[in-house]
Amino acid sequence: MFYKYRDFANLQFALDIFVHSRMYASAFERLNDPMEGAYRYENGLLAPYQVDAIYSEKNRWHLLSLTKAPDNLLMWSHYASGHSGMVVGVEVTDTEAEIEPVTYVTDLSIKQHTEDIAQLILRRKYDLWSYEEEVRAFKRNEGGKNATTFIKVKVKEVIFGTKTDVSIKILVTAIAKKFCPGVVVRTMKRDDLRTGRGDAIDA
Repeated sequence: MFYKYRDFANLQFALDIFVHSRMYASAFERLNDPMEGAYRYENGLLAPYQVDAIYSEKNRWHLLSLTKAPDNLLMWSHYASGHSGMVVGVEVTDTEAEIEPVTYVTDLSIKQHTEDIAQLILRRKYDLWSYEEEVRAFKRNEGGKNATTFIKVKVKEVIFGTKTDVSIKILVTAIAKKFCPGVVVRTMKRDDLRTGRGDAIDA
């Protein structure tokens, strides 16, 4: 099972996950890291037409960023409205999606041109992001980088933050249980939060 941190700023989008069993996959340029899709190469390794082809190929992949860690203190702060949002645990069921772990590196250089170079570039990030333990679901998008792409999922768990509003909990729980039979719903406890380095927070 993988996890997605969500806020409730756009409640309809958050609830769409449960109602339609899907999650939005984004073009790489819309992700929060400005270095997404960046790479370096030595002079002579790539011809200009190859650089253009790599850019086009990167735009044919839309990405859903997930994580292995539902209890990361920083991610709750950054991606779930300061612990007021939720984490949704899912199983990716989309047969057209490819699931790959992110590789964390100190250098974004590529050494050779390979057939899957665009996806290889899109699954590498600087190692300062390693605390996120990210896994990416890739799906081909034939409609252009501005097209809307969703990845089918089965919702298995909903975890509310330590500061999630009670009224939001009641609404989301009711909808999750109606549309996702067997879903587990719970609230994250403060002393269960982790920094991403394996150490629990002393409550």
